[in-house]
Amino acid sequence: MLRINTNMERTGPKEPRRPRLLVLELWGLGDLTIATTLLRAVSPKWEITVVAKGYAEALLKPSFPEIEFITFDAPWTVHRGKYRFHRWPWGALLRLVGQLRHGRFDAGVSVRADPRDHLLLSVAGVRRRLGFPRMGSHWLLSEAVMRRAAKQHRVEDWQELGTALGVEGVNAMPWLDAARYRTPRVAEIFGAITKPVLCFHLGARIPVRRWPVTYYQEIARRMRAEFDFHLMVVPDDDGYGRELAADADTVLTGLSIEEFIDVVGRVDLLLGNDSGPAHIAASCGRPTVSFFGPMDPVFFRPWGDRQHVIIRDICPLRPCFDYCAFPEPYCLTKMLPEEIWTELREQLLAWVEQGILPARLRLAPATARQ
Repeated sequence: MLRINTNMERTGPKEPRRPRLLVLELWGLGDLTIATTLLRAVSPKWEITVVAKGYAEALLKPSFPEIEFITFDAPWTVHRGKYRFHRWPWGALLRLVGQLRHGRFDAGVSVRADPRDHLLLSVAGVRRRLGFPRMGSHWLLSEAVMRRAAKQHRVEDWQELGTALGVEGVNAMPWLDAARYRTPRVAEIFGAITKPVLCFHLGARIPVRRWPVTYYQEIARRMRAEFDFHLMVVPDDDGYGRELAADADTVLTGLSIEEFIDVVGRVDLLLGNDSGPAHIAASCGRPTVSFFGPMDPVFFRPWGDRQHVIIRDICPLRPCFDYCAFPEPYCLTKMLPEEIWTELREQLLAWVEQGILPARLRLAPATARQ
């Protein structure tokens, strides 16, 4: 006799289980923002868990509500003292490994050519372990991925990992949906502004990436002479950049991550250093100008055709990747505002002509001060 499963009639056939993907991105806000290249491409077909620092959920959850997050502050991501093993949080690390093993992940990826990440994937029992091998770490990976070029952008690295996972046509860019981060505080601020908004973000996680505040002050003065705008200044959390308050129309402090994304999703231009905020603004589709010093823009520039990098090869050791050998980062402190002004001005004018920046940003010739 044929038996009919009445429960199946009511609920329909059970959907097949989606494979589980573990993504390691243990570094900064900019790195996590760039990782959305992969997250956006694979999220329709994979159940994704991201292991990252504590701010990852606030940064990514509104844009990717289906992703799960595990917080872990990896001791090898500090700028100095990575190998003071007696200070490592061994208990937290062991608990993380146990949690990951319990997750039974079908695949795991790390974009960094870092044996420590590869070892973590291995001891976590991830079946398919994909990454870029280094220092013999290929034996920790089930699938060692080779870069197409010796020097390529981190976005391209994520795209290659997506291709290796079997995702067809991986050509996604970093993406955050700024409309999902709307906050009452930011809405009230922008509701009272009538001019184009230019935002100066003066901070950077690593101090040697910071262009001096006095240089920003000089750039603001020169821009006021030719452009009509509302200047919004966002100092860093440690207060760096507050000296620019006298030149600003609005100073924003104490912003949450959600509020900051709401801000950069509304501004007409973000101008700042080589730091996470530039990547966030670019992922929201906003044009940016970034001052680069110790890092290499080939790998880490904000991605997109509306992103401009200002850089000078002043120091013979550049790029030093944040490990400056001198008392100050000469690659930035000797990049004087009067020497980069023409480049910056021409880029702003070009964006006005292309419609990327509003035409009313430019002062009329009779109004502009020489």
